Amino acid sequence: MSVDGTPISSTDLARIEAEDKLHEAMQVKTVRVIAGASRDAAECRAILDMLGIDRATVVAARGADGGIAPTSPDSTSPDSTPPRSKRRVAAA
Repeated sequence: MSVDGTPISSTDLARIEAEDKLHEAMQVKTVRVIAGASRDAAECRAILDMLGIDRATVVAARGADGGIAPTSPDSTSPDSTPPRSKRRVAAA
């Protein structure tokens, strides 16, 4: 039943579920794009907060890359990822 009490067809329910899945997938992609373009974690968090993207979506996006766990900055293992360089700015 809908909010106003009218019945919802199975077709409408399927459409609603498909839209929800698409919305979740788009949020995960958004998190990945913002994380890649942000200068640091604070900027990334600020933008995600502005967009209203919650922690569960960030965790889902982190898991979407094959389950790679973030490394600590003081990690000394030889296979740790080197820190990202600063963004380059195109010459005018």
